[in-house]
Amino acid sequence: MSDLKKGFLIGLSVLALIGCSEPEPQVIDVDEAAANAGLASDEYETHENGAIEVKAPEDNSTAENKVLWYQDDLSEPVETVGMLDGKAILASAGLEPAEVEDSVDTEGEPKKLYIMDDETPISAWFSHSPNNISLNWYMYSDEPKTTEYSQQSLKDAYKLARAMAGREGADAVMYLSNGGKYRSKPVGGHPATGQCNNGICFIHIDLKS
Repeated sequence: MSDLKKGFLIGLSVLALIGCSEPEPQVIDVDEAAANAGLASDEYETHENGAIEVKAPEDNSTAENKVLWYQDDLSEPVETVGMLDGKAILASAGLEPAEVEDSVDTEGEPKKLYIMDDETPISAWFSHSPNNISLNWYMYSDEPKTTEYSQQSLKDAYKLARAMAGREGADAVMYLSNGGKYRSKPVGGHPATGQCNNGICFIHIDLKS
């Protein structure tokens, strides 16, 4: 809501309450005035005394919280295999990556990037090298299809995290997905950094420490 609109509506509220200085108070059509100010009907509320209350706009985080995001109940067995072998992590999680890309990490060690689903750009993925692991997933809810893909990426992240660190890994994904942040917090015996921001979630694990 712009300051101009807010000021305009405050003025209307005062007029609606006290009228003008004329003997006959001015009759104001609040709905018409609000529409002229650019307000939709769900953006304000008129109280019995004539006061106009402008509602606070709903932000993205509030909208996303309306989605019942998947939370792993740990009922599906996933063996904890540690963090040293990327292929073992995938096998334990029961996931077959759609794409595998080879590269090197910042220390010059071989790194593999595993993308779970090549049909969507918001698939879960994780990279693995002898020095670090990065696990990414998404929590978009702007459209039914992006919510569906996001839910799947979250499920895959839980499985991968459980394969790496068991219940501790699942708790990390749950904590981050609910707005928490990690700053060098141990996961599976290694310091981890992670958070979710604007629907993009990650956890980075330093295997050198």
